[in-house]
Amino acid sequence: MNEQQTHSGGQPVQDVYTLRKIKRRRRMIRRVLLFVVLSAFILVLYANRELWIPKLEKIGQSQQFVQQSDGALPGNRFPLSIYGGASYQTGSIDDRLLILSDTYLYLYKTDGSLDDARQHAYGSAMLQTAGDYALVYESGSARFRLETKSKTIYEKNSSNNIVFGRVSQDGMVALVTTSDTSSCTLVVYNVDGKAVYQRNCINQLSEVTFDTENGGCYAVSIRTKNGVLQSVVNSYDFQSEQPRWTSTPLDMLCISVYNTKDGGVFVLGDVGCAYLDVGGAVRSTYMYPDSLVCGDFSDDTAAILLRNEEKRTNTVALLKNDNAEPVMMDFDSTVKDVAVDGDTVTVQTRTAIEVCDHNGQPVATATTKNSERFDRFDHFLPMESYIFLMGYDTIERIETP
Repeated sequence: MNEQQTHSGGQPVQDVYTLRKIKRRRRMIRRVLLFVVLSAFILVLYANRELWIPKLEKIGQSQQFVQQSDGALPGNRFPLSIYGGASYQTGSIDDRLLILSDTYLYLYKTDGSLDDARQHAYGSAMLQTAGDYALVYESGSARFRLETKSKTIYEKNSSNNIVFGRVSQDGMVALVTTSDTSSCTLVVYNVDGKAVYQRNCINQLSEVTFDTENGGCYAVSIRTKNGVLQSVVNSYDFQSEQPRWTSTPLDMLCISVYNTKDGGVFVLGDVGCAYLDVGGAVRSTYMYPDSLVCGDFSDDTAAILLRNEEKRTNTVALLKNDNAEPVMMDFDSTVKDVAVDGDTVTVQTRTAIEVCDHNGQPVATATTKNSERFDRFDHFLPMESYIFLMGYDTIERIETP
């Protein structure tokens, strides 16, 4: 009888081969199980990519374009530092501060924490805000989108390239586009993105605003007479092809047009401004004694910032819709920006934020020992109980004085 072949250790060779096969099989089973688990994990990640990829992009982009402060005080992550001093635009909807970069629309809470980041691929992105809505469009192209603080309502392409766009407080969008058959085309979309009005215009439009009382809109066309630029305000009804009324020509280039409480409009121009009544007749005009820097209008009060470089004077003219003489406020320091908010007028100088009433009487002042603090910022945005200061590479927040 043959003896069973053994190793030097005395273990049968057949048993050794069997143990090796068992070990190899176990290793293979472990690898297969690990592959199955990894595959299942990857499939779960892929199936839920819409949830986690935007969050990763948000973190990466917010760190790259906007750097939040750790916050010296609880509930305050300001200042926000803009990466590399990149160009940006700001606005506000509801209780969110909007920052538009060349790739993203960022929504920040008033404490400076990032609420959302929405990517766009617009080459020359522009931002307009009103009420709870924001319009983002690509100047010189056809793409545009309507945003709220919670989501993107829609994104569409217009038939022609966009010259400029405006948005209303109830989410209507007005686009002025190029045209092959006229100077330009005015197209109005409702909150669902459906085109509800279109008009081919003989003269180029410089500004559009919505008629908050009667529906429709005001569109300002420009023309030249004897080498002088003139603006003509047209009141349009979205249910009619004929304008409600057309104003007489104003010897100014319209920059902005606003609704007044009595159903008329206020026209802010480059060399003057005017109040028009409910029928489009001129109630009053004011021609600037100095160069216009900027202006704002609210609650029937206009604040016009004027500057004389030769005399080195800075003046804010307050005009009310009552044909009275403007209230003139002179400042020793350079004035950078002005805004009308409710029953107050806020003025930003190089050294302070000053708040006055509509009669020009001082109400409050915010100053700091470091005079450079306000000098770093070019303009501001009031929102809720805060004032947001916008600089080249920094956004700061202070409480309203």
